[in-house]
Parts: sequence; C-alpha cells; structure tokens
Amino acid sequence: MNFFLLIIGRNWAQRIILLTAIVLYLYLILIKPVIAKKVLISAFSSFFSLIPIIFAAILIAQIINVLLPDALIMQWFGKESGLRGIVAGGLLAGFLQGGPYAVYPIIQSLLQKGAHVSIIVTMLIGYGAIGLSRIAYDFIFFEPYITGLRLLFAIPLTILSGIILYFIFH
Repeated sequence: MNFFLLIIGRNWAQRIILLTAIVLYLYLILIKPVIAKKVLISAFSSFFSLIPIIFAAILIAQIINVLLPDALIMQWFGKESGLRGIVAGGLLAGFLQGGPYAVYPIIQSLLQKGAHVSIIVTMLIGYGAIGLSRIAYDFIFFEPYITGLRLLFAIPLTILSGIILYFIFH
C-alpha cells in the first residue's frame, strides 16, 4: 500500500498535480509527439538533478530533529516563546537558502519537535516574503529602490502576521 501511495501521492493535492501532469503530457503526445519526447527527457533530467538536493534537505531536517534538543526548540519556537519566537522564526526562515524542497523539510522538523503553529506559519510567511536568497534576482530585474521597499515591508509584515497568528492560536 505504501508503494501505491508513493506513486499516486499521499493526499488529494498531490494526486491532482500528478493527474494534471499526466493529462497534459498525454495531450502533448497526441498533438506533438516529438516535442513530448523532448519534454519527458528534460523532465527526467531535472528530476534526477534535484534528487541529491532534496535528499540533502531531508537529511538536514532529520539531523535537526536528532541534534537540536526539544527544550531548545521549545525555548525559541514553542508556544510560550512569544514575540521572541515570532521574530526569530520569521527572520530565520527569511535567511534560509534554497527552494521549498530544501526549506520546507527543515521547517517541518521544527514543527515535529514542538514549535508552535503560529511560529511555523510565520516561518513560511517569512521564507516567502523576506527570502534573502532572492535578493540577487531582485537586483537583476528591479532597481535597488524596489528591492529595498520589498524588504522594508516584508520584514515587519512577516512579524505582524506572526503576532496576529500568535494571538489567534495562543
């Protein structure tokens, strides 16, 4: 049964994405079979290049689970960490490098260790809004003024959303 779930996805969101990919690919095979073959080869190439990164991120998340004491996680990210936990979580996630395949397992490991839901959601918001790893891309496409404004608003909005979540879930 576990292998079957691995193939079709563990939840409906995964299954919808998988089904969409299959339907689109079958459509492409029907209308442009030569391009469909190129797409499949490119997709497998991308998939196999991402496997080491995904594996490393999951390995890091598991190491965090083992090496970071529960008491430390609770002190910094637990229900009673308050504003300190909100700020630390939001900023920490904003500094994390890599895509969701790398960052989400790390944040999930903190949730499994007892981090409060408000701080986990704040971390997800901080990762998306602050995203310091994207500053280089900001400068490629936008002038420094826009990048500065993005960060000027992203940091306080991340913290503000965390405070609101903290009071909702506390």
